[in-house]
Amino acid sequence: MEISVNHNGMSYSNFEPSDAVSAGVPATVVVSAVHKALSKLIDTAAGQARSAFVSPGSYIDQEYLLAKTEAQAWLDGGKDQSAIPSSVEDHIAMFDVDAETAAQEIVATAAQWEQALAAIRSARLGGKAAVRNAETIEAAEQAAQEAIATLNDIRPQEGAL
Repeated sequence: MEISVNHNGMSYSNFEPSDAVSAGVPATVVVSAVHKALSKLIDTAAGQARSAFVSPGSYIDQEYLLAKTEAQAWLDGGKDQSAIPSSVEDHIAMFDVDAETAAQEIVATAAQWEQALAAIRSARLGGKAAVRNAETIEAAEQAAQEAIATLNDIRPQEGAL
């Protein structure tokens, strides 16, 4: 793993951790740079896991949240057929289902998304904590690899979402 650090006005770019220490960068600074780099890799894997659950594009997850909020409020409010929310109407048009089925599907999909988000957050933060708490650079790298593998396994089931 290559790291880049700044120490005492000097920039050390694309150094192996041991080479940075040999060049005079204190081990604590090197370890901090390794932790930062590994944490960034974990965050990237978490982002990829999250993106597997939503359609591509910016703020799609916000659309999902809005649809869930509208659908749940409509279901909870008595399912007034004269006041079907636009998100439910859009789902009806897309999937050719009735309003109640559309609202229930929206809410069920949102529940799956929220479960995935919780699993992703747990793996991301747990992995970063394991990296931070590792006693060696090798142990930190192993912890990051395990967290990234866990995040890479978090994907929607075929046909879900």
